[in-house]
Amino acid sequence: MSGKHAETPGQTPDPVELPTVEPPTIEPPPVEQQRADLAETVAALAAKADVPARVANEASFQAGRAKTVAQRNPQVLAAAAGAVLAGLIVTVVLRRRRSRRVFR
Repeated sequence: MSGKHAETPGQTPDPVELPTVEPPTIEPPPVEQQRADLAETVAALAAKADVPARVANEASFQAGRAKTVAQRNPQVLAAAAGAVLAGLIVTVVLRRRRSRRVFR
């Protein structure tokens, strides 16, 4: 071996002194804040799990939207009512024809 780094057998190099750094202390939020956060989370989960309420809310929203569309454009309402009426007539006629074929 050559140079400054040559060691004699059995001799260990001096350890390097590293500065000790204290990790920053992270204080948890106050208990009241934790409780408020937990209550908010539980309320959100409960609302998400309440399927009947969500369905009722969505149905109410869609009904309001349909009412608004019908008020703005009554022709759409008339066309929808005509389509429903035509569908009912076709259904009644087809059922009567099928029931007559069975009994003949």
